[in-house]
Amino acid sequence: MSANLEAKKAVVAEIEEKIEKAQSITIVEYKALTVEAITALRAKCRAAGVDYCVLKNTMVRRAMANKGIEMDQKILEGPNAYIFSNNDPISGPKLVKEFIAAAEKDKKVSALTIKGGYMDGAVQSVEEIKALADILPREQLIAKIMGALNSQATALAYIIKAIADKKAEAGEQ
Repeated sequence: MSANLEAKKAVVAEIEEKIEKAQSITIVEYKALTVEAITALRAKCRAAGVDYCVLKNTMVRRAMANKGIEMDQKILEGPNAYIFSNNDPISGPKLVKEFIAAAEKDKKVSALTIKGGYMDGAVQSVEEIKALADILPREQLIAKIMGALNSQATALAYIIKAIADKKAEAGEQ
């Protein structure tokens, strides 16, 4: 077997491993990213436990086929970057959305375009990836739930106290 074929098989195996580890994958098209912008994006990705990779589409296609993932081939064309969210499924989409919003705010043409993704055994549309990005972080969701539960418990305690006070008044008369 040729060394080139062995090298390609190794790359495909690495991509398969990334797919297995990832809780979600966001596929973006990148155009005209400056070195400064890509360096900043990669640093944010590293800090969030997200892998930002520019991979050959043919290798990704093969790795996905090996994993039984049927992705629309149009998504896997052009200059793509793959964002593998390893710690939670929303960190990658959220980083991409923030990057695009910052570029639009600065009145720069956004260099990233969301093309699709993959999560929980299903291919995700652009709209689904954007919806993922809008989900609050886990800690904030837990805090909201705990706040709602706490307010309900407080209201219940108030009602029980009011009933006890009424019974006490009725017993005194």
